[in-house]
Amino acid sequence: MASKIIANIRRNLENGADERVSNWLLMSTFWPNIAIIAVYLLLVYKILPEFMQNRKPFNLTRVIRVYNLGQVATCLFLIYWTATSGWVQGDYTLGCQLMDYSSKDPKALSLLQALHWAYFLKLTELIETIFFVLRKKFSQVSALHVYHHTSTLIVAWTSCKYIGGPMPSVHLMMNCFIHVLMYTYYYLSSKGPVWQKRINPWKPWITRAQMIQFTLLLLHLVPPLLPYCKVNKAYAIFTVFYMPNIIFLYYMFYDFYKKAYRREIVLKKIK
Repeated sequence: MASKIIANIRRNLENGADERVSNWLLMSTFWPNIAIIAVYLLLVYKILPEFMQNRKPFNLTRVIRVYNLGQVATCLFLIYWTATSGWVQGDYTLGCQLMDYSSKDPKALSLLQALHWAYFLKLTELIETIFFVLRKKFSQVSALHVYHHTSTLIVAWTSCKYIGGPMPSVHLMMNCFIHVLMYTYYYLSSKGPVWQKRINPWKPWITRAQMIQFTLLLLHLVPPLLPYCKVNKAYAIFTVFYMPNIIFLYYMFYDFYKKAYRREIVLKKIK
């Protein structure tokens, strides 16, 4: 029974793959992602920790500042790119929006290209964990951090490969907006204790914004599951697997929020 279900899912995914991306970089097959994630996990859990064991932490402040500013600039650019690929023109809606697999519509193709670049942006985010290890900030290489980066990489690839249209682009714009806030905070924090003190009240709000984002993403995933929304089977499969991932991430972020900030809030009230 299980083998038949797996075979059926595999067949629907193969039939639902977007032919427009078949020859695009790293889009033909999922295997490169498996290799990338395997190398990433080996680096952050074994190779680099062993390399750093008897070494002093690297001073990467300037590199990290450039990285953070690059992330902010890229996210802003992707928001603009996505928004001007049919959204601001009024071509799409936030409800049930069917896929356009045509290569003739320039806005549909532009939207797909934005999702492709979003996948590469997720690849660059893996570098952040390497910075943590090289600076010997091992506590920041948490299960939440690693799972979040690997799962979003898979989601970004799947979105471009199978459902590169208006609905996942909503998630792209929301995620980029949150990352603009997050990497701006990281950049200002890297400027030293004075700035860290100034922006410290922002910190809980970034986690709250993440959780609000997950809630909105879940709500936006409901229409494809309703009978009136005639999405293809690949999209339906993606939605069914994506929703538990978002719920799990929400739980992990909420657990982090309770441990990191709720105690501080209570202590402030007592004082």
